Amino acid sequence: MTDQTGLNVAIADGIATVTICQPDRKNALTKPMWGTLANIAQELSGDLDLRCVVIRGGEGAGFGAGADIHEFVRERAGFEKARDYGLLHAEALQAIQNCTHPVIAAIDGPCMGASFVLASACDLRIAADNAKFAVPPMKLGATLGYPELEIMLDLLGEATLFEILLEGQVFDAERAREIGFVARHVPIADFDAEIDKTAHRIAGGAPITQRLHKKMINRLRQGGAIDAREFDEGYRAFDSADFKEGYTAFLEKRKAVFIGK
Repeated sequence: MTDQTGLNVAIADGIATVTICQPDRKNALTKPMWGTLANIAQELSGDLDLRCVVIRGGEGAGFGAGADIHEFVRERAGFEKARDYGLLHAEALQAIQNCTHPVIAAIDGPCMGASFVLASACDLRIAADNAKFAVPPMKLGATLGYPELEIMLDLLGEATLFEILLEGQVFDAERAREIGFVARHVPIADFDAEIDKTAHRIAGGAPITQRLHKKMINRLRQGGAIDAREFDEGYRAFDSADFKEGYTAFLEKRKAVFIGK
């Protein structure tokens, strides 16, 4: 279904696909869309029948042109409006990062500004070879907030982030792969099939394993000491029925059937 903010959610085979549908604005993201994205991510996170989430752009308009500049005066002009917008933006990004399930950003066409930050909050990014990237607030006299910068700094490192922000240049999918932003890029003709295969590979894995690895990596990213409870959590999967099913299936040379328990 598509809600009034231009976001579509479809679920099949344990995979939720969230599609950005604002083609007349090149799938630019509005303030209401950020609020809805946060709600969608939180709702999907609680659905333990899911195995994977895909975020993508729809209707041939690319992944997204960034924040919708047509609402800048109404929603972001001045400190207080900009801060309120930024807090909502940060809430959506955090909800995606904290989503129980692995989240894929499926990127074709433009992936600019706030759309680039959205993709940065996902766990895996796969691009079509027609994808183009840039984060150009320097051309608008705007700034990113600390939450956005933290996500990109952790992903890209200081030198690359400075390059992207200070120069504001557009770069292609090959450069995005070189800097570690995307895991891989594929010809546009193969893009949909690649996203489908990737999502199904993730969904076919043991869900406890997938969820724990995401949780543990996010915890390590935060820095600081790992306490005893967190340390022990890394081994809880070995008590699961899925672990027993996994090694039994391996020994019996058959495909494992995981139930998430």
